[in-house]
Amino acid sequence: MNAEHPPAGTADDSGAAPRYRLAVVNLMPQAEIYLDYMERVLPPGTEVRWIRVRDHAYRSSDPEILSATHRYYDESAVDDCDALLLTGAAVDIDPDLTAATYWDEIVRTLRDADGRVGSIAGVCWGAQVLGKVFYDIDKEHFPAKVFGVLEMTNEAPGHPLTRGLDDRYWLPHSRYARMEPDGFGKAVADGLLVPLDWCEEAGHTTVVSADGAHLMLQGHQDYPTERLAQEYHSAVEKGRATSLPLNYDPDRPVNRWRANNRAFFAAWLELAAARKRGLAPKPPAGSGTPQQP
Repeated sequence: MNAEHPPAGTADDSGAAPRYRLAVVNLMPQAEIYLDYMERVLPPGTEVRWIRVRDHAYRSSDPEILSATHRYYDESAVDDCDALLLTGAAVDIDPDLTAATYWDEIVRTLRDADGRVGSIAGVCWGAQVLGKVFYDIDKEHFPAKVFGVLEMTNEAPGHPLTRGLDDRYWLPHSRYARMEPDGFGKAVADGLLVPLDWCEEAGHTTVVSADGAHLMLQGHQDYPTERLAQEYHSAVEKGRATSLPLNYDPDRPVNRWRANNRAFFAAWLELAAARKRGLAPKPPAGSGTPQQP
């Protein structure tokens, strides 16, 4: 594990309660690497509860680590969590969001967690899943993969999630698609979604619902310094066509996004915790609607 700050795992050595509790539905290839990713970017003292899905084979993951660190979802997994995060997935190249073998399971999980936690975030493919599940927005593929570290314009410097960020900041991208512009534009015009940033190469990237319940991170606030280099060199070794990442040297990677991304995740968990305190308890799944007296 990275030693840049105390682990984002449980309460600290003083025995104090965790600062925040976050459930992570982990669909990443080599799922165990994401434990370190979250440790690097989350506020110290954040407890992370790792969730795996039944309909995903996790062929590239270490089965012993997965078994020891991840659990399957049920309402008890998140009822005391402030937030839930859905990671990206290796199926992002497929134009059909619903083609993933675990699509139905993810939809059930998101719909059940909605209202149990203060906020749900999705990263990359996960962001577009949130757009589809909660706002019926399809995804649209770019002519070519957006790959590199892009300079974003902070379009909402007064918003709780971005008021601590620079007017312009760097953000890693590694994606083939975005939320389809017409559906996205309508949701913004209807006051349902709020775009927080923008860049010429990728358009609106970080988007939050007006009530803060849903956060779509089409970029990668979660990526550590070396991740884009690993993706690039892996593609080259496998003989896949790939371009050099924009504004990033895969042989000598430099991190220009760490401070802003840590500030962003801290602001999101603070917002999620505040929303969680205001939520009415949600009945257990399958409990039905109480009868009127």
